[in-house]
Amino acid sequence: MTRLLASGIEVQNADGCFIRFIANDPARPEEYTEFRRIARDLRWLNDKRQLFVRTLVFEEPIAPALKTAPSAADVINADKEGLQWRRTADGSYQLARFQAGRVVVMNVDPMSLGNQARFELNERIKRNPRGFVFLDVRPDGPGGDFAIRGAIKMRSMLQMLAFVANGARAVPEFDVAADARTGPTAENPRSALLITISETPPATAIASVDFAGRNYSVGDTQWDRSTTILRHARRSLPDRRRRYQGRRPADHHCEMNATFPSSEASSDALHPLR
Repeated sequence: MTRLLASGIEVQNADGCFIRFIANDPARPEEYTEFRRIARDLRWLNDKRQLFVRTLVFEEPIAPALKTAPSAADVINADKEGLQWRRTADGSYQLARFQAGRVVVMNVDPMSLGNQARFELNERIKRNPRGFVFLDVRPDGPGGDFAIRGAIKMRSMLQMLAFVANGARAVPEFDVAADARTGPTAENPRSALLITISETPPATAIASVDFAGRNYSVGDTQWDRSTTILRHARRSLPDRRRRYQGRRPADHHCEMNATFPSSEASSDALHPLR
C-alpha cells in the first residue's frame, strides 16, 4: 500500500534539510528500485509489529510553574478547559495542555521518547508540508541495518489513480528483489494494484468498471482486494489530531495500520497513517 499512497521519499539529514528524493516511479528505474526496497523493509517491520505509525502527542506548558499546589477550584477549572496540572521533577506545579502534532513512521515507539524530545521532533518535522509524513528508521531500533531518515511524500487521490492507470499500460511496475538486510515478507507483488483489462466483466465479485468498450477490474487476489479496501478506508479516516486536543489520551495503545498492510489480522504496534 505504501507504493500506491506515496509518490516518493525525501531523504533528509538530522536537521531536516533536503538531501535527495527517491521517486516511486517505474519511469525512473534506479529510484523506483530503491523505493521498492525501502517499502518492503517497512512492510517487513510492520509484519514483525515493529513499525509505529502514529501522531506525536506531547504536553505544552501554558503558564509559569507554581511553587505551591493549585487549589481544588483551579484543578476543576483547568479540567473544564481541557488543561491539566501536573507536578514536575523539581516539585513545582505546571499547567499544561496535551497537543497532537505531526504523524511519524518509526521503528521505535514515539511514546518511549521523553515529552521534550517529542516536542522538539515535532517542531523540526512540522517544517515539512502537510502532505509529507516523517520517516525515521533508527539504527538503534529493529531493522536498524536499513536505517533511513526523511519524509514520505503522499499522493492525492487523483495522483493515485494516475499511478494505477500508468501501471496498466504506459509505465508498468516491475519486480524488485528485496534488500539483503530485509527479512522475508508474506507478499511482494509486482503491482501495487493490479488492473486487468478485458472485453468482458470479471466472473467474480470484484471492483470493476466499463470504459470505452473495455472492462477494467481489480486483480482477483487477496493483495489487490486488500489494497482496494484500504484505499477507500483512507478516504474516510477522520482527522485524528483532534482527539488529543485539550485532553489527555486515555492510553498509549495504537490501532490497526491502514497504510502498510500486514498478513496479521491486527497489531498492537500500529496506528493509521492518515
